[in-house]
Amino acid sequence: MRTSCFFYGTLRHLSLLARVVGHDVHVRPARLAGHEVREAMIGDAPQAFPLLVAGGAGAEGVLFDATPEDLARLDYYEAGFAFDIKGLKVDTDTGSAVARVYLPQPGHWQPGAPWDFAAWARDWSAIVTEAAGEFIAGMGRLSPEAALRRYPMMLVRAASRLRAQEGKPARIRRQAAPEDVQVHQRVPAFSGYFALEEYRLSHRLFAGGQSPVLHREAFVSGDAAVVLPYDPVRDRVLLIEQFRVGPFARGDLNPWLIEPIAGRIDAGETPQEAALREAMEEAGLAIGQMIAAPNFYPSPGAKSEYLYTFIGLADIPDVAAQPGGLADEGEDIRAHVLSFEALMALVDSGEADNAPLVILALWLARIRNDLRARPDAPHGG
Repeated sequence: MRTSCFFYGTLRHLSLLARVVGHDVHVRPARLAGHEVREAMIGDAPQAFPLLVAGGAGAEGVLFDATPEDLARLDYYEAGFAFDIKGLKVDTDTGSAVARVYLPQPGHWQPGAPWDFAAWARDWSAIVTEAAGEFIAGMGRLSPEAALRRYPMMLVRAASRLRAQEGKPARIRRQAAPEDVQVHQRVPAFSGYFALEEYRLSHRLFAGGQSPVLHREAFVSGDAAVVLPYDPVRDRVLLIEQFRVGPFARGDLNPWLIEPIAGRIDAGETPQEAALREAMEEAGLAIGQMIAAPNFYPSPGAKSEYLYTFIGLADIPDVAAQPGGLADEGEDIRAHVLSFEALMALVDSGEADNAPLVILALWLARIRNDLRARPDAPHGG
């Protein structure tokens, strides 16, 4: 037995709907009179999904005939976004029908501007579809409310997975093919701000054939952007200092690290945009120009994290060394303005002991003379 469902928002996108129900889908155009589709808002921030509200000229959508198994998956996915179910009459090309419709629960979201499905599909559909796989994998393990709390980081991880599919050089290493790695079992062991995934997999051997089935664990986090602000006129950099739990957990006697500016790349933003945002949040510093530096996996044996790094040309006067960070994110940051020579002395002494700072310091040393000789060198141009 199948039940008709009317989708007016993101589930109109067939790839997303297929990811949620777990199979290919077929839909029919439909329309709900007396309603309209609006952006879902939290304060001034639009969310990556819409709301259906009473009033308006009518809401366009699609009708999907769902099996009981489909309904269970759909109800879990939609309940996570604080929606209730109601039967409403919708119009199709062949007449009217009563369909299940997901309506927002009161008090969770506020309606914003009219929702633009085409714009959402262009900007968000790939990320949201990728995140839906992780969301629906929580079914039977996480409550919908718990999954919703973790959804922002699911979007971050989804965007990271999509960036990972961009091509990179393979001049001397193996050019991997999809069949080179066979996943026999994947278990999402934990999903929160970070995630832990357990794999049983085999991979192609250099000598030919496949490896035995291996048990591997991966610490999954989103990609991050890192920027080292550099003033080519004053020949100085700005670094930040903050407490880091990683060194503390290792037993380091001094878990306060000297670092470049860095932060997670939010879903929907580019690495460059993230670096510019973090420079303002952590140091109140406006970057004038971004110079691409090496991108890399800092610990590929266990972590999925990928870093995009930059030299950021900026005006760095003495007064730039101000406290920074976002209090609501638990950040307590102190800035340091140092000459280039002082930066390299930190590298030589070992006080600069995190990979992004060492790599960016050495990269700056490589291009420093060219940056200082440029006609637009004054404070980033």
